[in-house]
Amino acid sequence: MLAALHILFAGAWIGTVLVEAAFERTLLGRGREQQLILARLHWKVDKLIELPLLIAAAVSGAKLVRDMPLDDLLRAKLACAALAVFANLYCIWLVRLRLRVAEAGAWELFAMIDKRQHQIGALVLLGLLGAAGLGIVN
Repeated sequence: MLAALHILFAGAWIGTVLVEAAFERTLLGRGREQQLILARLHWKVDKLIELPLLIAAAVSGAKLVRDMPLDDLLRAKLACAALAVFANLYCIWLVRLRLRVAEAGAWELFAMIDKRQHQIGALVLLGLLGAAGLGIVN
């Protein structure tokens, strides 16, 4: 039961990251009004959907592995999962910061934060896909 919940949480988390990437690609670079809408939308999704899913996946994953023998495959899976969790927490902070600077009209700073957020977002996706792929192998 716990394993099924963990897979559900992790899958929904991956889906959320992919949906966010889609609306980033759709709205970014279409003018300041659209970028402000994007910043607000992304923050709402992070706060209401992505962060709870991240926490649920991390907690359920931690409960699943506490009694497992720590072999190399599990170490690799945990490394990928840790990358996804910590990069995503940093990314969520960047999303909130990007919203604040957008609301303040600091568009040059918005562009810098946006670039970093997308770089870290790529790490989140790599970590999630690595952990999921190793989970399928195991």
